[in-house]
Parts: sequence; C-alpha cells; structure tokens
Amino acid sequence: MKYIRQTYQDDHTVKTSDRRKPGKFPGGLLFILLVLVIPLLQCKQPYNSPYVSPTTGYLVVEGYISGNTPTSFMLSRTIKLSADTTNPQELGAIVEVEGNDNSVYPLTEQGGGVYSADTLPLNASTKYRVRIRTTIGGIYLSDFAQYKVIPLIDSVSWVAGADGVAIYVNTHDDGGNTRYYQWNYDETWEYHSAQESLYEYIPPSTVEYRPPQDEIYRCWRNRSSSNILIATSAKLSKDVIYLQKLNEIAENSEQISVLYSTLVRQYALTDSGYNYLSLMRGNTESLGTIFDPQPSQLTGNIHCLTNSNEPVIGYVSAGTVQQQRIFIRRSEISSWYYAFSCAQPDTVVSNQPDSLIKYFYTESFIPLEPGSSHILVGWYANQRYCVDCTVQGGTTIDPSFWPN
Repeated sequence: MKYIRQTYQDDHTVKTSDRRKPGKFPGGLLFILLVLVIPLLQCKQPYNSPYVSPTTGYLVVEGYISGNTPTSFMLSRTIKLSADTTNPQELGAIVEVEGNDNSVYPLTEQGGGVYSADTLPLNASTKYRVRIRTTIGGIYLSDFAQYKVIPLIDSVSWVAGADGVAIYVNTHDDGGNTRYYQWNYDETWEYHSAQESLYEYIPPSTVEYRPPQDEIYRCWRNRSSSNILIATSAKLSKDVIYLQKLNEIAENSEQISVLYSTLVRQYALTDSGYNYLSLMRGNTESLGTIFDPQPSQLTGNIHCLTNSNEPVIGYVSAGTVQQQRIFIRRSEISSWYYAFSCAQPDTVVSNQPDSLIKYFYTESFIPLEPGSSHILVGWYANQRYCVDCTVQGGTTIDPSFWPN
C-alpha cells in the first residue's frame, strides 16, 4: 500500500491511503480544497500599503524627447488607492531638455500639465535628458538617454473578425539596431445623430433655416491609447515585428459607424527602457488573481535631486518618431451595423409663440422640419439626444486631415 506524506503547520505528519472509496474525496484532496476555498469565504479586508507617499504625491513624468516631431511631456502626481479622482496635474513647472553637448531647450507650458516645444534641432550623436523644477522647489533630473533613430513603419493594417476589427503594425530594421519598440496612437471617428435638424430656434419665437456652421448632425470624437504597447525582437535572428496588435474595435461600435482613422506613432527604446515599461505593464494591466506576478517596485531613470529618497515615476527616452495614419470606412465592412439609438417618436410643435418657447427655449426639443408643406401649422421636433450629436461628447469641428 502506498502512502502520501502531508506536513501541516503544527509539524504533525499523517498517513493516508491512496485508495479512494466510491463517491468520497480522499483526505489529502479534501484538505487542499478546504485550504483554497476557506479564504475565499472570508470577508474582504482593506489593503493598507506599506508605502507612505507625501501629501502632494509622487511626480509622474510621461513623454519622449523627439528630434523630428514636437517634444511633449505630461507632468502629474500620484494619488492614493482610495481616491476616486484623476491624477492631479503638475502646473507652473520649468521643464528643459538638456544635451551632453551643453545644449538647452526650454519647453513651454500648454496647460493641463503639458509642456512642449516644436521640433528640436537634436543631434543623433548627442545624449539628452530632462530637467524639471516644480513650484514647491523640487528639482528632478533624468539620466542622459541615447538618441535612437527609429525605422519607418512598414504598414498599419486591420482585419475584421467575428468580434470586431483588430489593428496591427508591422516594422523592421535591416541593420538590427532597434530591437525594442514602443507605439501609441490617436483614434478619430465621425458619427451622425439619429435625425438631422434642418432648422434652428431663434428666441423668443422664431424658427429659421439652420446655416451650415450650426450643423449638429455630423460629429467627431477623439481618443488616445492608454495601454502600454511594446514589443521586442531581441530573441529573433532578424529585427522584425510582424502583426503586433495595437487596438481592437468592438463589433458594431460607434467608431466605424461612418469613417474611422487612427494615427500610429512608433518609438525606439533602449533595453532598460523596454524593461521598465514591461514591468509597468505587468503592474498595471494584470488581472489581479493569485496566479499573477505581484506588483514590483518601478525604478526609472528620473531622480529627485532635492530628496534622494523620493521615488519618481517615469522613464525618459530620446530619438526620432515615425508615424502612419489609416482610414476605415463603414462601407468596407459589410457586416458592420451601428445606429444612433433613438426610440422617441417625433413631436409636432405648434407654430404659436407659447408653444415654441415651451419646447425649444430650454433646448430640450430641437426642430427638424416644417409640419406641413402647404400651410405652416407647426414643426416636427424631437428630443435633443436624438438630434444633437454633441450630446454624445463629440465636436462638430471636422479635423484638418479629414477627407471631404
């Protein structure tokens, strides 16, 4: 007869037979199940982090020193886990790009924690870093970063599948000098409201033809990538990145209801920069199960000179940036279906002043067209969310790159 040895926390050892009686769990398996299940039945306890951050939070530095596109950095502060607000922006700072050739390029504050400058005259043989001075006297300095020249993007492609549209990027470096890549993207899409308003209300009691500049039927929305998108060819014989997925658009979503566009930007990283972002991705995008790697401390290349014990979140890299834009039309995907939801039937509003004021003055209803083709007895109208596309968060100003 075989035996299984099991040692418990009190160091007692017991022996159980490996024979199983019909319909019953063996003792060892039952014990393992109890060990796994009992913690799940206990009440959740609040997690108290051992790390104590200052009341102002730690500085977060996001950006890239670019030699062929505008250089931009976003400065913000960390918040407590219990907070339900967005990261506070770091305002009023002085931000400069410095080269090891003693060159200095100041960045201009744009508002919202963003500091930027137009294309800087950087030198590929020079290393660069960022110096930051905050309004409360903190001085932060990044390590000098090697200037890396990124190869062109070979293509940005998309594939329509059962779950939606996936967007991929392809690139390569014949010289094998890149190996570590990062991407981000800005997506823009056009969408339409459920109904088009041909007329607009003019207080106190007039309805007139709607001029083109007041159109509220066509809108555009923008969104930037938020995930960390990186890949490496370090373990491959050739420096090639093939079909790296960047984004997935859910089936029948608003993004491709009319016309969709995405602008992809490609960056080159050092191996240490790649490792930092890889660790950050693991910390921020894991599912949080007991089988996931536990969060690790992030050590970037930015340091606080006024307090050497203060952590700084971020990693500064430098080099060129490559970009490529694609468009996807709704007509290119035969199975795609999206409709601006509006179940409210039209309302006929009398052409009397009291009625016009009641329905249109607060803009809860918007006139669509005349209620009669012969004698004007009223106006067809509907609620604002059915007619005004800006209610969904978009703007009626079309982007400069949008096709006619």
